[in-house]
Amino acid sequence: MAHDEHLKLINEAIQRQDMAIWNKWRQLNPEIRPDLSGMDLRRANLKKAAFQGAILKDANLRGADLSWSDLSGADLHRTNLVRANLSAANLAMANFSGANLSEANLSEANLSEANFSEALLLGALLLKANLNGANLEYNVKELMPSQIKAAKNWETSYYSQRTLEGLGLPLDHNEKLREVSEQRRAQA
Repeated sequence: MAHDEHLKLINEAIQRQDMAIWNKWRQLNPEIRPDLSGMDLRRANLKKAAFQGAILKDANLRGADLSWSDLSGADLHRTNLVRANLSAANLAMANFSGANLSEANLSEANLSEANFSEALLLGALLLKANLNGANLEYNVKELMPSQIKAAKNWETSYYSQRTLEGLGLPLDHNEKLREVSEQRRAQA
């Protein structure tokens, strides 16, 4: 359940059309993981918002403008992101499991190591998005090879067997990526 102080701050920033209110609070409180779960933020202007690590599960962000925002490590489980603008956003390591991203604009977004298990991506725009290490392996719905190939680093993501075939990648692709990843961790 969303935290009252967090709701008040984000609503004030939206009403005043001044995301600096929210971003300043985030800067002063980096240890706090904001909880905006279940919040209705339909069509809200959240451009350049600092939502890194935020809990936005079950939120309604349909048609919201989150372009240039930082949602790295955010929990967007089962979030409605239909027609949301996430272009050039930092979504690295975000959890989109079960989210609806139909017709969302993810152009030039950083989706490195993001989790899309059970997500719906019907008509989502991935033009020049960075898919390095993204998890698109488990029951991702309505994601076409043409969408994937419009992104950068798509060859370094994890896919279902069916999607691997559609992309023309070898069926042991995911295993090889995991081996390389483990080798890098061992060297670090």
